[in-house]
Amino acid sequence: MLRTLGLFAAVGIIFVGFSIAWMILGTANADRTEGQASRLLKRVQNSYGGPLIITPPRIYYEKTKKRKVEVAGLETITAYIERETVDPSASNVAVDLSLERKKVGNLWFPVFLAKYQGHYEYDIEAIPEDLRVETLFLLPGLSSSESIFRDIEFKINDTLVEPLSRLVSNSPVEITTANYVDGKLVIDFDYETTGTEYMLYLLSNQGTSRLRGREEKQLDNLEKERLTRLDNFSFNLTTDFIKYELPKRTVPYSALHQRDGRSEFEWRFDKTVTGKNIGLIVPREMIPGDIASRISFFAPISLLFFFVVLTIFGILAKNRLHPMHYAFLAATFLSFHLMFSYSADHISMYLAFVIASLVACLLTFNYVARVKDQKYALVVTSLQLLYLVVFSWSFFYQTDSGLGITGLIVTIVSVVTLFALMQLTAKLDWQNLALASQEKKLGF
Repeated sequence: MLRTLGLFAAVGIIFVGFSIAWMILGTANADRTEGQASRLLKRVQNSYGGPLIITPPRIYYEKTKKRKVEVAGLETITAYIERETVDPSASNVAVDLSLERKKVGNLWFPVFLAKYQGHYEYDIEAIPEDLRVETLFLLPGLSSSESIFRDIEFKINDTLVEPLSRLVSNSPVEITTANYVDGKLVIDFDYETTGTEYMLYLLSNQGTSRLRGREEKQLDNLEKERLTRLDNFSFNLTTDFIKYELPKRTVPYSALHQRDGRSEFEWRFDKTVTGKNIGLIVPREMIPGDIASRISFFAPISLLFFFVVLTIFGILAKNRLHPMHYAFLAATFLSFHLMFSYSADHISMYLAFVIASLVACLLTFNYVARVKDQKYALVVTSLQLLYLVVFSWSFFYQTDSGLGITGLIVTIVSVVTLFALMQLTAKLDWQNLALASQEKKLGF
């Protein structure tokens, strides 16, 4: 009995020690990947621009108003300009995204080519002809200087606007009464550009200047935009990929069609008021460092299953292993994670996984064969394949929402393992087993 308890205690100490090692390895992988990803992402955005932020044209007119101001005890009347925004009476927007994956260093980043076509109609019959009307159309991107815009075409009532210097400098374009007929104003704006990570179309176009210069927090702050009324609004987004994710606090699509590896999203609104926007996060390639980190953090669970089954099997087969044997077997698990973590930086992570798995299994088989025999080594290696390789491979499978299925695999294997152990040990006399072990130790 004491021998059995001593074995459990020794194995427990080994388990705790290796678990600490895996926590250190997982943390190192996470820190290394995060720092590298942040640095390399800036390099990518310097070439392709940041996330694509599309703003609709902002049409406003100016009113001259007067107010009384008291200065040094004297009351005077001053004039000031007040701007009033005109929302479009109809919008028809189409965006096509073509995904590319660029490898920089050892990481992959999602970049895309975007083709934008915007058609906007405005009803400005109520605006007196003597008032000044302007349109402000902000070019997309958090840092437009890092983006490339091709084939730009800006029309007001089918008349090309030249030059485009005001658009480039984000300056207003003045509209005279000659630009619109019968109170109708039509704006068409087309271009091609590039972006990274995600696309966002701002339905609420107020406060867009606050987005400039921001990085990750811009998505969390967009809910603070003003409410916008949408009349006869349609937005069509086509992509050459089917996996996607919607940003937080964005409007869900009205319809989705997927076929032949392409997706077509549709947003349709009429007489709708919202403060949310339209957005899409493009799919990312799995990053080796992230996978390696998650596998390392999960490793103690994998080793726990392996130790429990191996101990029970040793009791049933009357062929127990020494605690030092457990320590060396745990080391083969750790060797797998070390090889995969650092070889994935230099070769394909799938190839790195296969090599790490083969090395770990060969180490286990060769060692146990020398300690016991090849038949016993084959059994132990099979357990390692199940609890190390299969569990770790589950991290490579992700759903469309980016969630792994590791939990499901762990649950299935856990239930199957529990069922097998319960069946094998159901008729085992644990008390007599302990007494027999003690008698053998005393020489009876």
